[in-house]
Amino acid sequence: MELSSDQSRPVLEHFLELHGIIRASTILLVLATIVWAYGTDSLMHLWLDLLPLGAASMNLSVYSPFDWLEIRWSMAILLSILTIMPFASFRLHRFASPGLLPRERSWLTLILCVSTILIPMIIIISWVYLLPLLVEASQSLDYLEGVGSRYDATALFMLSIGFSWIMVCVMLATVTLSVARLLGLVDRDKTRFRIRLLLIFGGLLILTLPSEYEGLRLLIAVAAMLAADRLSSTLPNATLGRRSFELADLVSENGSVTRLAILDCSCEGACPRFPVASVPSGIASPRCTALCLDTTEQAAVTELVLHQGITKLIIGGCDSTPLPEHLKATLDSLGCEYNGLGWLDDPQSSDESWRTASIVDSTSQTTGSALD
Repeated sequence: MELSSDQSRPVLEHFLELHGIIRASTILLVLATIVWAYGTDSLMHLWLDLLPLGAASMNLSVYSPFDWLEIRWSMAILLSILTIMPFASFRLHRFASPGLLPRERSWLTLILCVSTILIPMIIIISWVYLLPLLVEASQSLDYLEGVGSRYDATALFMLSIGFSWIMVCVMLATVTLSVARLLGLVDRDKTRFRIRLLLIFGGLLILTLPSEYEGLRLLIAVAAMLAADRLSSTLPNATLGRRSFELADLVSENGSVTRLAILDCSCEGACPRFPVASVPSGIASPRCTALCLDTTEQAAVTELVLHQGITKLIIGGCDSTPLPEHLKATLDSLGCEYNGLGWLDDPQSSDESWRTASIVDSTSQTTGSALD
């Protein structure tokens, strides 16, 4: 239900706030890149000193000065992304929190912490410990007596930067998909948007991974996007079954316009669910377990009525009389009519075809015509 602390804000204001977050993050990214560009040389020398190359460390070579320049800017961009992510994550969390339930807010906090703390730690540990161990292992495997070793410093850096870039892309894809899921942009009937996001980040990986990963780019991109999709899909289920509904105006014969929602409430398991695809398109079909008992579901229904402009709510199961008085008062204040199908008192409700006919009949009685 709407709390006294809630503030009604137009949608445009939310988009302006999101645009401000993106703009500020972009500006900080450019500034951080310039700052890090001045310190990349010392960081590169420091990392080379960590490599267990022994006498071969004096035989490091750079075969192309342009590759070295590319490495410097790649490192600067990578470090700047990791630098601004805490700021961007904090702003995103503050932006999304007012519209989230407590469990959704906790989930978003966990995802952002993993993205801004755990992944940078993995990258740092990999550069300091794992990659030197990999170089040491490759030395022991490729050792030939009487044959000297020379190492391409560019290839060593490209190998490390490529691994870091994979982790960063997973981080960015996870955060983007998570926010999209919270906004209801990748619900069951909107999988195309989710696939587009995965293709964008996967294609970015394929195009930007260094040549040292040649032959593995497609496999790495698929594995990285599957990991990001899996992490973002851990989002708790929506209170009403989904986070967005496709609504249309129902115009009656006398010209009145109705925005209708038919609530599938199981009444603590005492009432059967709606048959599959029984609710016509253009009508919201939220799901509840026990609307009369669960305050979270009551708040979610109130929010749906408020933000989607629902003018009539039909409840499956009871005849709407058991609804709490405060919920009835809230619906009345929002100008939303409500009634129930009364399935609990009808023995025919066990028949699926009868339930489908009941839903169709309630829709036709409400509008008297088709969708506008």
